[in-house]
Amino acid sequence: MSGFTPGNYEKGMLIDDEWMAGISKEPVGFSVFVVDHRSGSLIAHQNFATLEPALVAVNQIPRRWKYERAGGCSGERCGEGKCKGEGCKIYVGPNSAG
Repeated sequence: MSGFTPGNYEKGMLIDDEWMAGISKEPVGFSVFVVDHRSGSLIAHQNFATLEPALVAVNQIPRRWKYERAGGCSGERCGEGKCKGEGCKIYVGPNSAG
């Protein structure tokens, strides 16, 4: 089973046969989200003030996750000007401006 670390959470997703989970850095804190990738429905969303509890929350979900690296405009590539109009955030939470 794979999980998120401080070094990989911005660069990919945790995925299994039904769900995917991610952590998005927000202007203030971090958003954890879990979606059913078959239907697109939001299963869970929670905000955290710091990264560590966000990592713990996702990594404690009892799923057989596989880490999959996201391509394109995630993590440190956002500032490189290579996004060609694409957003740099993997997920925008329901309470986020943007």
